[in-house]
Amino acid sequence: MDYGRVGRIKRTVASLCTFAIVFVSATCAYAIPAFTRAHKVECSTCHTVFPELNEYGEAFLKNGYVYVGKGKKKIESEDAVKAPVTAGEKPAADSVPASNIQGVGDAGLLDKLKAASLRSTEAPASASSPVPAALDERTAMTNQKSLSEGIALSGVPEQLPISFTANLQGTYNRDAVNEFDFSTRSLKLAAGGNIKEKAGFFGTYLLYTENVDKSANTSTIPTNMTGKTDIGELFFIWRHALDTGINLKVGRFQPKLGLWKSNNKVSIAHPYAAYSYTVGQSLFTADQAQDALEANMILANRLFIAGGAVNRKNQNTKEWYAHVSAKVGGADFLANEPEIDLDKEESVFDFLSLTVGGYWYAGTNGDPNTGVVVPLRQNKFYRAGVDLDLLYKLFRLKMSGIVGEDDNPELNYSEPTQKSTAATVELQYTVLKELIGSLRFEYLDVYSDGSTRITRRIIPTCAYTPIENLKITAEYMHEYGDVYDTAGKRDVSNNVGTLGVTFSF
Repeated sequence: MDYGRVGRIKRTVASLCTFAIVFVSATCAYAIPAFTRAHKVECSTCHTVFPELNEYGEAFLKNGYVYVGKGKKKIESEDAVKAPVTAGEKPAADSVPASNIQGVGDAGLLDKLKAASLRSTEAPASASSPVPAALDERTAMTNQKSLSEGIALSGVPEQLPISFTANLQGTYNRDAVNEFDFSTRSLKLAAGGNIKEKAGFFGTYLLYTENVDKSANTSTIPTNMTGKTDIGELFFIWRHALDTGINLKVGRFQPKLGLWKSNNKVSIAHPYAAYSYTVGQSLFTADQAQDALEANMILANRLFIAGGAVNRKNQNTKEWYAHVSAKVGGADFLANEPEIDLDKEESVFDFLSLTVGGYWYAGTNGDPNTGVVVPLRQNKFYRAGVDLDLLYKLFRLKMSGIVGEDDNPELNYSEPTQKSTAATVELQYTVLKELIGSLRFEYLDVYSDGSTRITRRIIPTCAYTPIENLKITAEYMHEYGDVYDTAGKRDVSNNVGTLGVTFSF
């Protein structure tokens, strides 16, 4: 063992930690992202360590960014807030008739305004007909000429639902040309929310990035067919369309395939291999954003199904996908907690929840098939996968496996049909509320660059959130495997250490 090299690595990690601590100390991170501002809850309501979602965050996502289940505020009915009117009493002349107060936005504010309009705002209540304290409060609020009443009644969010997320990373890779790299950074804008709980929207825009190959976010060759890659996602959701339980989603987004979105993980530097691998010249990945139309719904609170079509630019043929997942134990997909019988003895099943999902995707990529068709430059492929998410107290186990087939990955039929396999296993443990450790193992058998590669990765990660919207992540990737090509078999290895700071406001 080269102890001198080991010592240098240790000193490097210590230096990176010092850099992160100094940076964090100089950063003001009291602000909170858009969803927490809108619903007045902590980040930890929906996240373990952001951006990884817990079961309430998953329910929030599945329900079109409408806050359901845990902590949802109930809106009083109109009858419950109307003031009692004595016999023969009429509204004062300066009162506004309730029928003239209209709105489809904030139902609670609408009720308050109507209730106060049934009596004079100046005449005091008599002792024989006292006004409830709750109504006095509403009347006082009505007398305050709030400039936001019109906005609230129209359903327009009073606060702009916008957040910024910044990421700074430093890496050490002794085999790279640039052994130390402190210049990996990005700044992303995100906006999202719901409109009167009837529609949802979400969008992300990459304001700046460095040392990132954005062409990898596309799946059409050549890459200039996909237009701008700065927009990560931009979509609209029609919730419970036509009073059914079906949600319609349209725009650019990650089709619902696996259980987790690409950023829904503790690590900030290494995506899940099962979602992110490519084959040959095909740049398709299971976690990439696509222009798509999707329908999804929740059945019996614990079964989620989704399916959709992808319209790839300059391709006449559509691509299709389907997803189904089910959950046992824990909060359901509407964030409702299970009933607990306090008279029974504690059981392991009281703390256990299991979510299992499966998906399928079939498509075509390569040169455009509009106009002159060049069949040798087309690649037909499919992916099929299964995921498992097991949560028990402070432990969480994630497992993901996928198989695929590409009939022309090099887009020239120089190679036969290629099969691919990938698997991910990750174990997480919450050491403290703000400290999570994880260990991930990945296996990848895929064709790339004229050779077959069998790769294995071990990725330990530690994430610390001293403030809920600030995360410090230290991770290390040890990669090793075999490459089979015309020259025979050869071994490959790679070792990368990363320290990153992510904050959102």
